[in-house]
Amino acid sequence: MVSKFVLGSIMGLMSWVFFHFIIVSPADQLILFVDGEKPLIQQQHFDEIKGLADEMNLEYIIKEDQDGLPSEITTLPSIYFQNDLGRSKYYGRYSNISRIRNFIRTSKLSHKKNETSIKKDILVWNNGKADIIAPIKITSLKGEQVNGFDSLSFVNNTHLAIASGMQNFQLKDSQELNQHTKSFYFNIYPYLDERKKLSVSYEIFSQYNCIKPISRKLEPIIPPFKWKKRAKGFKEIGKIIEEVILQHIQQSTNGDAFQIVQKTTKIESWESLGLEIVSAKNEEQAILDPNISVARKWEVEQKPIIEEPIMVFSFLSPVDNYAGEVKALNGEMTLGEDLSMKNASGQFKVNIGDVTMGAKDFDNEVQNKMLKQSIFPDAHFEFIEIQGNSEPLMFGKPQKLIVLGNFTMLGISIPVNVETIIEAIQEEGLMKLAVKCDFQLPLFEKFKLKGPDGPSPAKDILQFYMKFNLIESI
Repeated sequence: MVSKFVLGSIMGLMSWVFFHFIIVSPADQLILFVDGEKPLIQQQHFDEIKGLADEMNLEYIIKEDQDGLPSEITTLPSIYFQNDLGRSKYYGRYSNISRIRNFIRTSKLSHKKNETSIKKDILVWNNGKADIIAPIKITSLKGEQVNGFDSLSFVNNTHLAIASGMQNFQLKDSQELNQHTKSFYFNIYPYLDERKKLSVSYEIFSQYNCIKPISRKLEPIIPPFKWKKRAKGFKEIGKIIEEVILQHIQQSTNGDAFQIVQKTTKIESWESLGLEIVSAKNEEQAILDPNISVARKWEVEQKPIIEEPIMVFSFLSPVDNYAGEVKALNGEMTLGEDLSMKNASGQFKVNIGDVTMGAKDFDNEVQNKMLKQSIFPDAHFEFIEIQGNSEPLMFGKPQKLIVLGNFTMLGISIPVNVETIIEAIQEEGLMKLAVKCDFQLPLFEKFKLKGPDGPSPAKDILQFYMKFNLIESI
């Protein structure tokens, strides 16, 4: 896929020893912001996060709010990862170490953006610097029918009635959301019996897990109430739901609880807190062995999972916090007889079981329910043509190209263009081809897979970032 330009000039360069600027990156940092007086996070979680930082060779930094906070931090605790490429905020439960690990690994290749989106007809609580939202989903009325029933009016009036029972949340026409917005989603299930009485059950979900509810009441929340008294009944239900949400914010032990950053908190820049992003430096080293020859057959170099990720994926911003990793990539490529790509062949494959989002329930949802690994155990890409700069590939001079090919998943094949950067390098006395590439998959349009809650097209498109080496195939 990437060796079209190895021909020619590299063969001529083999009699020389070149100096090449390699990139030396500063230490990657894992930063935890907490309330210094009453940190909500438990000592167990402190220790687990520190252990993860040590395991991943990260500089672990704890900052307390009394020293000042960057302006964008609205709740505590907050976790950030930064390296020379940028900075990302962790979107998840601070007690879920596997999710934090997944966040760090995916951020190493692609940092999260902070684009905003708009939600309409939504419950909002503006508290200090924090915006807390509670989207409501009113399901279809089940049971007996009502003469002249209008489902849209029923939903709108139910929203108003639920909001009227809340003291902190207010129903707003629209609200701008970003990665710092806190959310609790709840579903309302109304049922009308033969006596024309409403029974209502509910489920409440954390923003960090749309699969397993944090609170559920399948029996009626309150005793069944008359249809004509539904405004009063839903008002009482709204009061109960708000109390459940507040209790979860204050006392949850699963990593959902948080503290509000007040508007009076001192604002400090990242730089003034000693957290500036340090650019990588170039160091000159001799790397080219004159005895290296150009190979015709190449394969993906396999590395231990503890090292840098090979492939990460996420939805588009503002829902790019839904991200994951493909733990292994397999593939091979054969150049033409003249060592060019003119008649090259090859393909790359991933096993669906190697797709992870850092949590077992998410992985089960993705691997089994969405991607149906028992039927379609792998996805693969077979390239057809390469377009790009036709100049010879030089050591230390990356080249950009576009790989056109067919991507197959769920038994469906679609054309995909992969933007690629390649560079010939030497490591441990071997010539390798360092590859960086990215591409997008239209999940809903082509595969009819639904993404997370959020705006389109962000929730309908999955973006991939890849970084791996090709080595000579033996």
